[in-house]
Amino acid sequence: MSMSLTREDGSTASGVHATQGGSLRTCAACRTRTGAGDLIRFTCDGSAWKCVVPGTSQRGRGVSLCPKPGCFDRACASRKSRFSGPQNGTAGRPSSQTLLQAAIDSYQERIRLLRRSGGHLAADVLEPVLSQLHTALLTLPPCRSGETHVR
Repeated sequence: MSMSLTREDGSTASGVHATQGGSLRTCAACRTRTGAGDLIRFTCDGSAWKCVVPGTSQRGRGVSLCPKPGCFDRACASRKSRFSGPQNGTAGRPSSQTLLQAAIDSYQERIRLLRRSGGHLAADVLEPVLSQLHTALLTLPPCRSGETHVR
């Protein structure tokens, strides 16, 4: 049985952020490993990239990103990224601005539905992520790529 010490910032000696029983994912841009709920997940359904909000599910190949403008920009600009070319029938590379807006729209809709159905605590958990996405969109550098197929 191995034991790891957790630092004040939540990371362990290996640089991995500790989570409370959740699965770890890696940001496709900065390669930081953190809890799946701390990353923004996109999947490709064969025709478009969609944002998957925690508490919902979506089939297809996925990409997880930190809610930082640099990570969205890096992932969309990289030739090695899953966003870089035709994937399962998708046409073109989405812009980081388009992906951020899709994530904001998805999170807003999920929060609205949770509040309407009485899931105020779950909605409160998603609010900080939505705030980070809004900040990222405001601080994003000008778009390099105009093509998009994100729903």
